[in-house]
Amino acid sequence: MVAIGSVVAGVLWRFTTRPMGDTPTYRAAAAGLRSGWPHLLDRTPGYPIVLLLTGSAERSTVALFCVQLLMHGLCIVLMLDAVRFVGVGRRGRLVVAVLLMAPPVMLRVVGEGTEATAALLMTVLFWLLVVPRRRSAGPEHGTGPRPGGLGRNGYSLGRVAAIGTVCGVLAMVRPTFALVVVPVVGIWAVGCRRGRRGRRVWLEAALVVAPSVLLVGALSLSNGLRFDSYGLTPMLPYHLSSRTSPYVEELPRSYEPARSVLIAGRDRALLRGESMAPANYIWDTRDELERVTGLTGPDLDRYLLRVQLRLIADNPFGYLDTVRAALSNLTTMDSQPVVLGQGRTVVWAEQLVHLGLSVLFLAAMAVMPGLALARRLSRRSLRFLGIGSLLVGYTVVVSAMVETGTARLRAPVEPILVGLFAVAVSAARAEWAARVDRVEASPHGR
Repeated sequence: MVAIGSVVAGVLWRFTTRPMGDTPTYRAAAAGLRSGWPHLLDRTPGYPIVLLLTGSAERSTVALFCVQLLMHGLCIVLMLDAVRFVGVGRRGRLVVAVLLMAPPVMLRVVGEGTEATAALLMTVLFWLLVVPRRRSAGPEHGTGPRPGGLGRNGYSLGRVAAIGTVCGVLAMVRPTFALVVVPVVGIWAVGCRRGRRGRRVWLEAALVVAPSVLLVGALSLSNGLRFDSYGLTPMLPYHLSSRTSPYVEELPRSYEPARSVLIAGRDRALLRGESMAPANYIWDTRDELERVTGLTGPDLDRYLLRVQLRLIADNPFGYLDTVRAALSNLTTMDSQPVVLGQGRTVVWAEQLVHLGLSVLFLAAMAVMPGLALARRLSRRSLRFLGIGSLLVGYTVVVSAMVETGTARLRAPVEPILVGLFAVAVSAARAEWAARVDRVEASPHGR
């Protein structure tokens, strides 16, 4: 089914990707890498390397489409394997495949952005954490791996290193995942305490952290030593401006003339009437800010970071309000031109389906805490739901805290969301069937 769906998607989109709003910046980063990395890149090197390897640094190609289609297919295969391990039946796995082959999800294959790459890496990370390297032949309610163990008692050293490496590579694709190793170590440490204590716990946690810290630290240090800009990219203050645009006039007058430039840029964006223009206004003011402040490059980046942090510190409730709005945006359908190009009727139909599935997802997940407290969930299901919810929560919260919160930022965890939905519905149906059986078996039910 996955193969057939992939072929159909390729035919419909003519096996060619489409540029997105951020595509020019990824292509510029790819050009910088190709010329020897002579200057600071606005993007982390992960996706630009994909563009270079597929020959897509300057134009849309069939190769990039096929690679991203393969990535998406691997996401589906891994998620089907994960839900099957938990005990989801054939019909449930069919629903997972259908949802992940739906056009709104498949659009990550078409767009020239990080969605497909990040989704594959996040799904691989989830699969490594949930599915053991050796599966017991016991019933579905078996425990699976012993979290935190090494060798024959749990995860192998190779898997531990792979988990940390995937965390680091995720940060190379999207900087918002720079700290994803933190919740992963939390998962690992909790699991370790169930089997072993003391220094062995921290040793195993360190084996998870080391590859990620090595990758992230190496890029940050390289940027700092070569370009005087420590960090993965210099874009943090510009992304944070999407969280401060509604109250930028609260900036103290001691920040003039930059304050007036920022206010004027935000107001011009409001007059344009674009849905995301006020959040992205700062990009149009960069040249003028260089002129009035006399700062360029990393110096300007650091100055703007101080501006954003001052605004957030002085207006914590305003910041929380913009985070709340971003969280709401993350639950909506994508609004990229590649999506809207499907036609108004199709988009409206997809919106209705999306709304219905969102309601069903929330309803199914709302039942899970009660079933867990009543000990009606298998340990495999608990682990699946817990790890999946933690990774989804990290992605959603960090994206809302530092970025605009557009729906495409949700793409990396969409396979996990579908898996959570399937496991939750499967567990709820099993509990309902068990209750019906108990009622029918009781004297009053006959």
